[in-house]
Amino acid sequence: MQSSSMRTLAIARGIATLLYVIPLVIFPLISRLVRPEVSIVPDTLRLLALALVAIGIADYAISLVLEHKMLAQARAIRQHGQVLTTAIMVAAFGASLAVYGLVLTLLGAPSWGAALYVLCAAHGLHLMMRWPRYVRASEETP
Repeated sequence: MQSSSMRTLAIARGIATLLYVIPLVIFPLISRLVRPEVSIVPDTLRLLALALVAIGIADYAISLVLEHKMLAQARAIRQHGQVLTTAIMVAAFGASLAVYGLVLTLLGAPSWGAALYVLCAAHGLHLMMRWPRYVRASEETP
């Protein structure tokens, strides 16, 4: 593989990593510093938490399906840019899990927020474990 494509793949991996690390470091700090005065009925908060966790799990699954389809498309059309787009898109899906965690933490459900932070971290680790797929797809594109 050419060094320029390796360099752009390394940049995409760096962007993907930052999309996980920044929210996972900054958002818990924000939730400790900011204490909004929000009064939500506990049953409503529990329902909202369950809904966001379900949406988060769906985001995780959708990102895996899109990753598979987009990498297959990149191989089929032999486009290196598609591989990079896929890496950043999958990382953005994972970062959205941290956003849901921040929302729940600020609304007064820190344990649910922490669960979504953990799901975000798991998504990021899963992406890094799947990184050889991106390298192979990148090698198969000109």
